[in-house]
Amino acid sequence: MTSSPPSPAPPGKWRRILFPPPNYENKDNPIGSSFALTVVAVFVQGLSRFGYSLLIGNMLGSEILGQVNLAISLALFLVLLWPQASGNAASKFIAMARGQQHREEQLSVAVYTSRTAALATAVLAVAAVGVATWSLHLPPSYAVSAGLLVVALSAYNFVRGVRTGNNQFVTTAVWDCISSGVTLTLLLLVLLGGFTPLLLLPLSLGYLIYAIPGWPRTSGGPLPRPLKREINTFTVWAAINILTASGLLQLSMIMGKHYDTASAVGQYSAAVSIATPASMLSSSMLVALAPAVARMFTAGDLPGMRRQLDSILRIMVLVFLPVFGVGILWAEPIIHLLYNARAEEFTQAAPLLIVLFFAVSATSFNASNSRLNGGENWGVRALAAGNAVGLLLGVGTILWWGPELGVMAAALGYLVGCLVSSLGPLVIVWIHDRMAWTGLMLRVAAGYVLVLTGVWFVTTHPGIGSNVLATLVFLTAWFAISWQDVVPRLHSLRGRAQLRRER
Repeated sequence: MTSSPPSPAPPGKWRRILFPPPNYENKDNPIGSSFALTVVAVFVQGLSRFGYSLLIGNMLGSEILGQVNLAISLALFLVLLWPQASGNAASKFIAMARGQQHREEQLSVAVYTSRTAALATAVLAVAAVGVATWSLHLPPSYAVSAGLLVVALSAYNFVRGVRTGNNQFVTTAVWDCISSGVTLTLLLLVLLGGFTPLLLLPLSLGYLIYAIPGWPRTSGGPLPRPLKREINTFTVWAAINILTASGLLQLSMIMGKHYDTASAVGQYSAAVSIATPASMLSSSMLVALAPAVARMFTAGDLPGMRRQLDSILRIMVLVFLPVFGVGILWAEPIIHLLYNARAEEFTQAAPLLIVLFFAVSATSFNASNSRLNGGENWGVRALAAGNAVGLLLGVGTILWWGPELGVMAAALGYLVGCLVSSLGPLVIVWIHDRMAWTGLMLRVAAGYVLVLTGVWFVTTHPGIGSNVLATLVFLTAWFAISWQDVVPRLHSLRGRAQLRRER
């Protein structure tokens, strides 16, 4: 397609932010600010999901919490089968068209991918109602709500991909804040009004409020057949990749129901609700990084892409390992604090949370995923294959230990799957791109040894004082061995602060 001049921005600051033209780009979003905005967006959406578990668990107990999260897990799993991959395809191919200044192609890619996403969503919504009714034995209101949630989640994930590809990170952050505010407000009204059958409705409405204004409506013309074929091929492999990478957590919840009581499933749900928002931070970094990787690869800037990957991975390790390490050391106090209203119902959630924190920490050092997803065609296939192995081993672990360990087997299966699927892409990129990560990986291993030592200490010496001491020793030791990565980033922050003062 031929290039055309950029579309003019609509008048008015807030109109430009809330309702930008479909191919409008905020050119003032470098990777750093994009990441910051994505963190805000992901944080507020994670807050609404966390608010569900926290409010329902404290007000209605572990059994209802388990039922609600089973419906959510089912919807999340089904969305992985195609709609979310359509959003990823939209993000990648819109970003590539944007990098080549093909403004009409940006529009056409968005419309083309939206049609396949909508068709898949309709089929999966019907499937959700059936599975929830006859397999999970959920109440009819929750079964119907699961179908509606599939529609809302699919639309949300797709529109997020479109906005990311168009570099509309400000728009994404603002709509996420609006959506989350509406979700939590409606949830409180449902809880206070005693409308228990409608517990899932606020979540669905929140996602729809985000998605409807950004749904693609205007095409720039027909796409070339080879490009359509490339988009479809990518979407298939991305769906396999996403399903195998993210589906295990939802499957562990669903499978756990068949090996343990409803109350135990509720405790697992409580642990999941605490662990997964933390993992969203690293996911948000990947969302911001993915379009940049796609643009650099398309432009042939491989050295710049490698530098970006190295920098992002080092930041991930530097930040997320201590975050999850502290979470592991304070797992039991965290459970008691957050579910204090019904603390006696959630006493077994603490060991589950420790295992889940270890699992999600492994998925936080995943900058390599952006490299494989945004580079050569073989990359997404390699990513999907590694994740598939992790999924199969995780499911196998649950099936093997489920009859004996119940929901703990679900947590251990998720841990096994995360370790396998995280190490594979890392090793591939490490070798293929000849990244200088040996010292970094040794520090990661040393960090986990420090965490395990701290867990042993707080277990053998119960008390808040032991938690405080273990935390201080762990953080001091971690930043001591990571000093070579800390210093350059401190200098960078000082330089930016000085530039702001000079301006």
